[in-house]
Amino acid sequence: ATKNSQRAHHLAIIGDNVITISGEGQTIYFKKNNILNRKLNQMIIPNNIQNIINENNVKLIGIRDLFVEEGKVYISLISKNLKGFTIDAYRANLNFEKLNFELFFRTNEYWPTYNVFSGGRFFDYKENKILFTIGYANIKGAAQNSNSLLGKIISIDKQNKKYKIVSMGHRNPQGLYYIKDLDIIINTEHGPKGGDEINVNYQKSNQTPNYGWDIASYGTTYSKKDIFKKSHSKYGFIEPLKYYVPSIDISQLLYMSNKFNEDNKKYLYVTSLRAGSIYVIEINDDFNQIINEDRIYFQQRIRDIDYDKENDLFFLI
Repeated sequence: ATKNSQRAHHLAIIGDNVITISGEGQTIYFKKNNILNRKLNQMIIPNNIQNIINENNVKLIGIRDLFVEEGKVYISLISKNLKGFTIDAYRANLNFEKLNFELFFRTNEYWPTYNVFSGGRFFDYKENKILFTIGYANIKGAAQNSNSLLGKIISIDKQNKKYKIVSMGHRNPQGLYYIKDLDIIINTEHGPKGGDEINVNYQKSNQTPNYGWDIASYGTTYSKKDIFKKSHSKYGFIEPLKYYVPSIDISQLLYMSNKFNEDNKKYLYVTSLRAGSIYVIEINDDFNQIINEDRIYFQQRIRDIDYDKENDLFFLI
């Protein structure tokens, strides 16, 4: 079952280069313009991930994200030890000769059996902080428990590593984007059987926004028992901007405004695994209404996406 985590890959565009990491922790890079020649000429970047595993006497389950910002490379890593399964964040200085990762943030959350509800996405945030998503890990009630980091999106100070819960009530947040000039966080997350969501956090309240899991969901259980409240707002939770029934196996997203230069429209580009598509969603200025939707079909699962403005290309993996 852990092959589901080990086969995942993630990417980031840094200047003229594209860096990718496999679920097993192999890092490579290539010149982004090589994509135009259809020959990547990728180069391996040695790293110390296996050393970290050996020194801590744990089993590597999988890498869940790669994020590069201000000369730092962040990865989320699921491992297993005597306490159970856990997800932590590691950080290295950007170096194409070798990446030496060190522990950046330990969640201190453990769960007893392998599952894919781990989250693990990063995005740059305000006030010298970084956002980090943590799934609910199939622990009933954890997403609604403010004393647990499971089912939360948190901010972590890059210097002192202190954290704050930014939002709660999440199932498995797989996509994350922070729009700095608007002070809005957008995340995507897997629902149960149906109920994949796109959620918007407007950052307008001192209260911690709650998105309802595991009380409210537009999906059902895989045993087809409909145990969830459908309305979110009726029970004090925030409604998703968009939900998908059946699920599309939603993953990463990009936000882009004025993409085609001839308008000031706002777009979300949302990737999917099962549906093998990018969903193009035009939204209004208040981010509370979908104006138009389109879909770009592919013949493969899409887990991660980045946009190269110079070549006007999407990089997918």
